[in-house]
Amino acid sequence: MGNRFALGFQNTVDFELVWDPQIIESLIVSFDIHNNEIRNDIIIESQRDMVLVLLSYMKEGTGTERYVTSSETTRGFASHFQYNVTLGGTAVRAAIAMSNIGYTSTIHACSQNRYFCTLIPKNIDWLASVPDEGENFHPHVITQFPSKVRIRANDIDISAPRPNRVIFAHDPPSVQLIIDENFKNKVKDAGVFLAASYNVMKDEVLLRDRLQTTINIMHSLPGGCITMMEDGCFENKNIRRIVTETLGPHLDILSMNEDELQDRIGHKFDFLDPKIVAEAILQVSQQINIPILVCHSASWVLAYGQNPTSIKNALDGGITMASTRFRLGDRYTIEDYIETKQIAPCKAGEDFSRQINDLLGEGKILCLSGKDLNFVPRPVTIGLGDAFVGGMLPNLLPTEV
Repeated sequence: MGNRFALGFQNTVDFELVWDPQIIESLIVSFDIHNNEIRNDIIIESQRDMVLVLLSYMKEGTGTERYVTSSETTRGFASHFQYNVTLGGTAVRAAIAMSNIGYTSTIHACSQNRYFCTLIPKNIDWLASVPDEGENFHPHVITQFPSKVRIRANDIDISAPRPNRVIFAHDPPSVQLIIDENFKNKVKDAGVFLAASYNVMKDEVLLRDRLQTTINIMHSLPGGCITMMEDGCFENKNIRRIVTETLGPHLDILSMNEDELQDRIGHKFDFLDPKIVAEAILQVSQQINIPILVCHSASWVLAYGQNPTSIKNALDGGITMASTRFRLGDRYTIEDYIETKQIAPCKAGEDFSRQINDLLGEGKILCLSGKDLNFVPRPVTIGLGDAFVGGMLPNLLPTEV
């Protein structure tokens, strides 16, 4: 029997920058950046643009993924910092998280290079739809900032209200997202299937082709296989609409983080306000044709729709896995995961969960509190959504299998 977990379709090489506010401040000075220029609604064509966008998201304490016009720009920005080279992409990070606690899986990759071939765990089976890129790979440059960090340079004086990360990427393989339909031959025994990473595509004709290939793969899955999509930061809202409308009828679960929920609503809001979040959840659930909507944040996780209590164990697993990554990064064991289970829930999450459960009614919503992780001195904010997915998937496997 093959792997019971099938994940697609993107993989990346990530340059995870070591946070250094002094370098950010020096770049502000060298690029002569001033407070009235800080914004994020720009095309990112230079390292200066990258600093402007990073500062804008820092001020909000929000995270995102943004397209940059060249790899030379992202590599140039990374060269100012020390960085760790890791693997990214929702499918890859979720598979690695599962592998840390003993689960094997099969993933579809849209690129391959020496970093991918070296760093991917040996117990993860994979298929790549393209030949090896050699040294011409396109790194994703990730800056994660801690809470309350202060940046002061020129007339700029800002601090981040909460920890988060900003991803900068110029990644042609992900934009093309070539999907090999032969992937269905590798996942014919799957009990859970994850689709993700259409968000950086730009060509609608190519997108519709990739979505049809995805549907063809899904049609070959065994009966009873649970199908799920993890949302993403879509710069092009029409691309998001096409993805949701096309794949929606074939999905059991659509999952997203609080930033993606806000993006679908079209404005920022207080995601600890249960009334406002309840209105947002109702609005998005009416827009999609998917049985269960999942939203995950640092303080709470919820499922809304048809029989949300059926995935309670999956939500618990997601909270535990993401919290383990938050405190330990990539390298953790099943013992670390079990230890995380014992961490108390956060008070804000408990209050929020109680109130929104009351607002939306028994049987339609299940909201659980996140962990109280204020004690973590250097939190990891990269890949938390991917780790959450990796914690959900094992607990979605049909119990009768």
